Amino acid sequence: MDDKKIYKIMQKWFPEFQDQKIPPKKERFSFENFYVWGQLVSGEQQSLYLMRINLLDYLDNGIQQSAVFQRKRVNTALVQTVIAEKVKPLQEHYEKYKQLIGHYYNLNDQIYDVVFEEILKSAKSIGYEMLLIYADSYYWIAVPDDEVRIEKFIKHFEKQFKSEDISIEHYAVLDCSGTI
Repeated sequence: MDDKKIYKIMQKWFPEFQDQKIPPKKERFSFENFYVWGQLVSGEQQSLYLMRINLLDYLDNGIQQSAVFQRKRVNTALVQTVIAEKVKPLQEHYEKYKQLIGHYYNLNDQIYDVVFEEILKSAKSIGYEMLLIYADSYYWIAVPDDEVRIEKFIKHFEKQFKSEDISIEHYAVLDCSGTI
């Protein structure tokens, strides 16, 4: 298996990675090494491509640090405001009915659905898609809308980090409002 494939796909998606040295073979199977590699530092500026979401603070989600969103001039402050506005009623509803629904309702799942949907909406607005990684935390990356390359990346990513029990998906919002 050519374990450089995910790194090479990243270099094709983001030319800034062309000069970024691919880690030695023994280090390529560590997700943490891949995460570190996915952060570019040029001079004083750090460009983040692989974003980590803080599970204790949904607004610490990497939107404002995303190199793709910065380069494409996404109004990240507005995205964060929209997230906060959509989460507020969820939190209020939960607090009001906590005694009734406490054991049957996972507020964090609902909050992170909002976060992921707004990241995806922002990515799509600039012709990108979102990959969501499940590891010690949630991670996301905005990638160019190229279904073939996305599927290859996912396939190789899963092989690369299978031993660490890390998974990835091409995030999509499911519309369950089917008509009868």
